[in-house]
Amino acid sequence: MSNYPDPKYSQPGLEVAHSNYPEVVHLPEENYPIPVDEPAFVPYKAEASSPYSYSNASYNAIPGPYAGPYGALNVEQGGLKAPARGNGSRKRLFILIGVLAAIAVIVGAVVGGVLGSQASRDGSKAAQTTGTSSSPSESTSPPSASSSASPQVNTTAVRPNTRLSVTGRRLAGDGFTSRLFWQGGDNKIRTSRYSSAGGGAWTAPLVFDGTADARPGTPIAATIYLVFPQFEVFYLDAASSTFRGINFGEDETVPKVDSVDTDRPAFSVGEGSRMAAYWPYIIYQNADATFHREVYDSRGDGWFNDTMQGWFDTTVVPYGDSGTGMAVVPVVKAYQGPYAAGIAFRGRDGRLAIFSFGGDDTGISWHSGTPNVAIPAGTSIGAFAVGRANSNTTNTYILYQDASHMIQAVWQEDGGAWKGPQQVGAADAGTDIACLTEVVSDLPSQVSLSEQPDMRRCYYQSGGRIVEKRLASSGWVDGDAIPME
Repeated sequence: MSNYPDPKYSQPGLEVAHSNYPEVVHLPEENYPIPVDEPAFVPYKAEASSPYSYSNASYNAIPGPYAGPYGALNVEQGGLKAPARGNGSRKRLFILIGVLAAIAVIVGAVVGGVLGSQASRDGSKAAQTTGTSSSPSESTSPPSASSSASPQVNTTAVRPNTRLSVTGRRLAGDGFTSRLFWQGGDNKIRTSRYSSAGGGAWTAPLVFDGTADARPGTPIAATIYLVFPQFEVFYLDAASSTFRGINFGEDETVPKVDSVDTDRPAFSVGEGSRMAAYWPYIIYQNADATFHREVYDSRGDGWFNDTMQGWFDTTVVPYGDSGTGMAVVPVVKAYQGPYAAGIAFRGRDGRLAIFSFGGDDTGISWHSGTPNVAIPAGTSIGAFAVGRANSNTTNTYILYQDASHMIQAVWQEDGGAWKGPQQVGAADAGTDIACLTEVVSDLPSQVSLSEQPDMRRCYYQSGGRIVEKRLASSGWVDGDAIPME
């Protein structure tokens, strides 16, 4: 569409909601149309047997007669018995045993003292080496489910299994800036800013003290409104799980109440629903397992909302598994009104699913297949997109946590077919995942999704800390340490 339609009036189902509750489209229970082909279910690959599981019968075999210095020891009849000896040698035998025992005590004391002294020195050296090591390395074994409560991590500064969100934009000339958001054990939302200038560095966290009274474990969805620009952060309040929003400029430290709180009736989000955002969309799950969109029309009409549906066929509505993780990314490089985006989620068949919505999605790469991988129920999902060369479509990367708590990635690049999964790293059981996609728009002027790889970054918790993983040309590598307090 060269001239895009007005997002409020030109497409069925998109209209300003005047009621106090989000609009829900009720479809027949027996039909759940999905806009993509549904390949046959592919079950998880069974885990290989442990290399430490021994099944060789020789480990359980009973040894036969043993020829010792005093003859054969009989293990078949009455236990271990030594051959009989004459009475004449008994006295000499007792004297010999006493002398040998005394020598053994003296030698044991000397050897034990030497070995103990050496072990003490070796232990001291090992402790010094561990304390001074700072080189990044990837964990080789998954952490336990309780690792997020590690005593080395200040759980007031970062809540175990906190929800995560990250957003960022490119700067004029070169480089980019981003902000990561999480919740502390005191329920306050925190954010740390990253700037790629000068080699890259994270700032100390900014704590929203008294300005964002969030529910414990609240979902967090953050994005950027490029017109000003300003960060937009959405969460659920502590009193009633009411949907709330705040915003603040690049260098501001005190957020303001967002217009979503004042320009439309208050509404709540269901228990267990996640949230995801990419401007102008904030997505959450309805009680009937459909997805709801809060949409901001920056051309003057403000906020409106609807149930997510197909662009050309509005009867096509995606249904997710209840409580599914979700991630939202642009599906076109020249991202402009009415803004074609896509959502990744767990479908009702237990597989990773994708669905495009919001704008003209003709010719996008997502129409060429699905990830076709089974993922655990309730697993978190993160995703990012970068521009594809010589095309108006994108390359997409989707991360999730498997049943063994490892973060896995699937992706779709220039070839069109989905690839993976590929292991990213070990993580805390139940961690959230957030991935960085450059925010682009046609307002205030057209900014297209870059093909540069420097913003390909994802975040999750490992050992209680929030860690950064970067997708380099060689694969997934450790990123910078993120200050938690």
